[in-house]
Amino acid sequence: MSYRWLTRYSALRAYGFSRALASESGQVYGRLVAEPRDGLAVLSAGVLRQLLRVSFRALIGPPRSLAAQRRIVNGLSWSMPGCSGVRQAQVHISGVALRILTPDHTEAGGVMLYLHGGAFCLGGPVTHRSVTSRLAREAGMAVWVPDYRLAPEHPFPAALEDALACYQAIRAQGYSARQILLAGDSAGGSLALALALTLQQRGEPFAAGLLLLSPVTDATLSGPTLITRQYADPMLRRDWLEQGLRAYAAPADSPLHNPLTADLRGLPPMLIQVGDQELLLADSTRLAERALHCGVACRLEVHVARWHVFQLQAFYLRSARQALRSAALFARGRLEDRGEPCADAVAGVAVTDVAAIDG
Repeated sequence: MSYRWLTRYSALRAYGFSRALASESGQVYGRLVAEPRDGLAVLSAGVLRQLLRVSFRALIGPPRSLAAQRRIVNGLSWSMPGCSGVRQAQVHISGVALRILTPDHTEAGGVMLYLHGGAFCLGGPVTHRSVTSRLAREAGMAVWVPDYRLAPEHPFPAALEDALACYQAIRAQGYSARQILLAGDSAGGSLALALALTLQQRGEPFAAGLLLLSPVTDATLSGPTLITRQYADPMLRRDWLEQGLRAYAAPADSPLHNPLTADLRGLPPMLIQVGDQELLLADSTRLAERALHCGVACRLEVHVARWHVFQLQAFYLRSARQALRSAALFARGRLEDRGEPCADAVAGVAVTDVAAIDG
């Protein structure tokens, strides 16, 4: 896949609007979201970018042990606080510890099952509260965040089994499949997709939608942006991704963690958000194209001058808060639609001024 559109429309950084993304056939399935250009937004993003380089990127990955990395991530997470207007409860359901975040004003009447990222090896409900609390408040629904078992102590399929147990626990609470959103970031996005594919294989009803923030979709790390974004990405290093994937040890031939080659037909509509500076950009763009090929309604948001799961910095970054509001609107819309395809992902929509992703 070429990325001519990323360079062709790089001048969008100077403007406060988005540009439509489309396949070669003209099918609209996403938008390129321009970077805010007001002084405070540019300054905040610049400072955060440098801080991430000297903290997360420098410290997370080999040769440090995973135990040391976990301590560092837990320490850094306190600089990314959650928001007000959300109550939290820690519970154990079906043998899995999880945190349930409930907004003060519940409106949507559904549940979001959110699977946190961390290369299958790091993180937990606390490290991602900046994202999950805002999703709960903005979407007006409870967000369940499992503290799923981590690799390498618990390799594949332990995390997926925990995610499935939590999904079944939500169903046991009386929620229909159409009242559940599956969500996740990075490795958690991979788990959300794997959970959806597992339910699909079993012939069970599954969620109203998939919300994926910078998902890992290619365990072979063969995407071109692993090379073209290796210096631009202020967070990720290839050796850390390789370390996490080795520890998780999903079988190479398992379709559950290979969505780029899996049959996605029948999956619910999905929203994918990704930054255009991150190593895993191609994981998102190729997933969107695969979904399109399989007839799955999909909207892709590529955020200019942003990095891997930039939504974690929502306390400091207005563009991150806006992205989470967009994600929350998607979630609310999926529950209101009761399973109908999302309007801006329907085939055959005609727009002008379209950027195409070359296959």
